Amino acid sequence: MKLIENPIRLNASLHKMLPYTIRHLYGNAPSVKSFRLFTLGSVHVYQIEGFDKLDIILTHDHRTIKQAELDFVLGKLLPGVDPKTLTINHAAKDEIEGEVHRKIRVKDLVIVEQPTPTSAA
Repeated sequence: MKLIENPIRLNASLHKMLPYTIRHLYGNAPSVKSFRLFTLGSVHVYQIEGFDKLDIILTHDHRTIKQAELDFVLGKLLPGVDPKTLTINHAAKDEIEGEVHRKIRVKDLVIVEQPTPTSAA
């Protein structure tokens, strides 16, 4: 397996790429510091750094995401992080569809959340 980073156009927006998912995670507030887009074969991987958490979103258009793919992505993007400290939501697609009352375009969607430690000033 290879995790390949894709360049992002200057006018690309997460709210256009993943409108309902970003609204589910961050609301309408612009609380995203940066984001990166990767591909793992036909799995799309979005790494989103917010001010209080780091989210990794995996989507696939035609099938469910395999546990081996999830483990590989976590090993590459979060090396040395214990998976027990992460919040992994396999039911995110159903939650988002329930909130917006419509189907989203992907077959499977997994959200991995890592809270960032707050630094004392």
